[in-house]
Amino acid sequence: MIRSLPPFLRQQLGELLLWQWLGMLLCCFAGLVLGLVLARLLRRVLELIVKHTPVRWDDSLARAVNAPAKAFCTLVLSFLFMKSLQLPDDFEGQLAKLARAGVIAAVVWGVNRSLFSVARAVADDSYARETIDPRRQAHARSMRTQIIVATRVVSMLMVVIGVALVALQFSVVRSVGMSLLASAGVAGVVLGFAAQKSLGALLAGIQISLSQPIRIGDSVVLNGDYGTIDDIGLTYVTVKLWDERRLIVPTPRFLEQPFENWSRTNIGLLGTVFLKVDFDIPIATVREEFERLMDHEVLWDGRVRKLQVTDAGEHAIELRMLISARDPGTLFDLRVSIREKLVTWLQDYEHGAHIPRTRMVISEPTNGARATLLGATSAEPAPLAPASPPSAAGSLPAPSSPTAPSSPTAPSTPAAPHTPTLIGPSGFPPSPRSTP
Repeated sequence: MIRSLPPFLRQQLGELLLWQWLGMLLCCFAGLVLGLVLARLLRRVLELIVKHTPVRWDDSLARAVNAPAKAFCTLVLSFLFMKSLQLPDDFEGQLAKLARAGVIAAVVWGVNRSLFSVARAVADDSYARETIDPRRQAHARSMRTQIIVATRVVSMLMVVIGVALVALQFSVVRSVGMSLLASAGVAGVVLGFAAQKSLGALLAGIQISLSQPIRIGDSVVLNGDYGTIDDIGLTYVTVKLWDERRLIVPTPRFLEQPFENWSRTNIGLLGTVFLKVDFDIPIATVREEFERLMDHEVLWDGRVRKLQVTDAGEHAIELRMLISARDPGTLFDLRVSIREKLVTWLQDYEHGAHIPRTRMVISEPTNGARATLLGATSAEPAPLAPASPPSAAGSLPAPSSPTAPSSPTAPSTPAAPHTPTLIGPSGFPPSPRSTP
């Protein structure tokens, strides 16, 4: 059959003939097409099976194995087709090694995807069931954290084993591995010093999954920033802040430095609302309004509501409302809502007469103070020069000389006594009815 091929197809091109190279391309294409078809058929069969099961994790499994199944079927079928091309033994041996390495990689990929999908589905399902009861929420977060972190540890080990199996398919890597095994002591010390921080972060992630100072869904405060634990990896933790930012924190940070965990044991929290009001407001009325607002507040968990006077300053008194909610986010919304409603009520109650304000009292002087002030200002004034007599000719007085000095012996008539102006404590004169 080979002799019947055209001469140009029998030309030598490297280690193979031209028709063998073309046949390998056709085998790869045929293996790809048939592999996709087989993978689709496998997915259809799995979907029909999982429809009749009550659990949900098998649905995720059916979706997770789809892509690795395509790669697996394509590699296996392509290699089987190539065996019919009468390839040289050495070349076929190299292809077999590549095919085995690809199959190992596809299997590790499929197992990892399946493991992650099943673990996440189981964790989410158990979390959704147990969070219905607020008393089981801490246990649900703990279980979810353990499942996810354990899955990542197992996945990392599988990747390491898969890489080792793929490397052992080649004699060059095998010989290098044997030489490294012979010097494992020195290599281990060097590797330990070089990857000290990485190994420390990895061990910290495993320790967090066991001791669980934090869990997925916990409310924490780091360096003054409030957030929620969004994900826990082997080397870092993702914290979702209140403004939707993501804070990436190395895992040793949670083992070496202090932080606040608001939902470590009990997810319920207490919060305060402060309000400053005037001294003349009836406290009992404010307490009744506060209790009425709390009774109609859907965010309140029904545990704690208390109003107390915590301070009495120079211009106002301070009221503190102690309230409770089921989680930190709800507590913040409840505090904001109660504060807004109380401020609105204070503005409308008696037309805002009890809003804090600064007062200034202006009082008139007493009779004794007024008499003292009059006595101090009733001294006799200086004498004045007499007025010039009217002229005989008319009603206008005779003009006096601008340079003539007044006579020191001329008689003088005392002027009317000067009436002092009283100044009140506020800096203004008193009303006319009180003037003496």
